[in-house]
Amino acid sequence: MKILNKILEYVLAILVVVMVAGCIWQIVTRFILQNPSDWTEELVRYALIWMTMVGVPYAYGKQQHIAVTFITDTFTKKGTLKDKIFIEILVLFLSVFVMTAGGIMVSMNAAGQVSPALGIPMQFYYIGVPVCGVLMVVYAAERLIRFIKEFKELKKEEK
Repeated sequence: MKILNKILEYVLAILVVVMVAGCIWQIVTRFILQNPSDWTEELVRYALIWMTMVGVPYAYGKQQHIAVTFITDTFTKKGTLKDKIFIEILVLFLSVFVMTAGGIMVSMNAAGQVSPALGIPMQFYYIGVPVCGVLMVVYAAERLIRFIKEFKELKKEEK
């Protein structure tokens, strides 16, 4: 997971640099050169989409996503682990069927379409959804295995 986290960190950093450079270039061309660039807005928009599709699983994997815990804080350790296992199963289900399978269908429907300003196939942009789904599956599976091991250890301690 450490290697995957590092790769995603680099991808996210590159996307931020692309977005900042695109915004700066747009400002320069619009206000200094008086001839606004027509492709920078699209570049920044799609970089933001990819940043989201890579950032969501990254934050989820590092457990830095938002979580509402006021209910689970009242559970016992065993109850909390059962809840976490249920949540990971739900995340796996949604990641496989909604994000991955649904994203592949959307990407296939975009075949033949080209982005107006950059001229890049739209499938390149839509493929971010199943990529996000696959990354979520990897992180959720790792967490599910970890929580099941913790639950088994807790049951052994109770005996």
